Amino acid sequence: MKAPEGIRLALLLPLWWGYVLFRLLFLKWDVVHVLNFHAILPSLLAARLKRKRVIYEIIDFYEWRTPRLIRGAFLWYDKLMMHLADSVIVTDEAQIKGIGGIPNAYVTPIYDSPPDILDNHDRHFIGYLDSRPFTLFYAGALYENRQLHLDEVFEAVKELDGVKLVVAGYGDQVDKIQGWSNRFPEKVAFIGQVSYDEVMKRGVKTHLFFVLRDDKVPTNRFTCGSTIFNAMACGKPILVNLGTATTDKVLKENCGIAVNPRDAGEIGQAVLRLRDNPAFCRELGANARRAYEQFYGWHIMAERLLGLYGKLTQERRRGG
Repeated sequence: MKAPEGIRLALLLPLWWGYVLFRLLFLKWDVVHVLNFHAILPSLLAARLKRKRVIYEIIDFYEWRTPRLIRGAFLWYDKLMMHLADSVIVTDEAQIKGIGGIPNAYVTPIYDSPPDILDNHDRHFIGYLDSRPFTLFYAGALYENRQLHLDEVFEAVKELDGVKLVVAGYGDQVDKIQGWSNRFPEKVAFIGQVSYDEVMKRGVKTHLFFVLRDDKVPTNRFTCGSTIFNAMACGKPILVNLGTATTDKVLKENCGIAVNPRDAGEIGQAVLRLRDNPAFCRELGANARRAYEQFYGWHIMAERLLGLYGKLTQERRRGG
């Protein structure tokens, strides 16, 4: 089921709530897993009526994007829903700090980590590649309001010999990036929107992932997204910007380099450091893969999620 979005949300939300409540009252279930705030209220009501359990998963905090006039009320409502849920899932521990705490004793981080889908042929490319050019890879949403600092990356790459930027995705910056690719085909390649499998197959054959999301945007600062985990799964280092949840993990696992995203010169120096030091690049990539296997991989996240389902189901059966 998909909730309404955009400007129609406020008007259609009560209708959506009614639909969700009706469906949940007549479906058979033990635990309802709710994504974001759109359906949490009717889900809590249905759970109370049927004596079931509710997991509230918070992918993004919408109060960060609401007008200041109603932000406080929105945050109060959201925290009330968190308190009433049996458990809360966050996509990053930093989200807890981002909203000043979550009023629930059962908060579980489940990262947006990919399954390990690489076949034996692809696994051969995990680690440093001796091929040229030295490639930087980004795949994801390409919207201006995400402040990805792609212009600074382009300016850095344009001045470096033997370095190429490869970008995949969708959004309002596509025309600009396509223009770079047309004018500088030896420096930039735009491959459009690709499947997740293609992201991983290309990622394992690249040299360096990057994600430079400006820390002035709260979502960027308090959620790390999927790019870091894609890099880890591929056994590749990642270039990130200072001051974000992504940086905290990169520095902790020693699997990449953090830079000032507004400084094309600093970005270029970091790329050169990796390009010209294969042993260092290989070490960071090995650390990334180890972190995926031991702490962040989807096999770990799936076990964590299934364990939470089982715990809540058992508690319900015991009447706890």
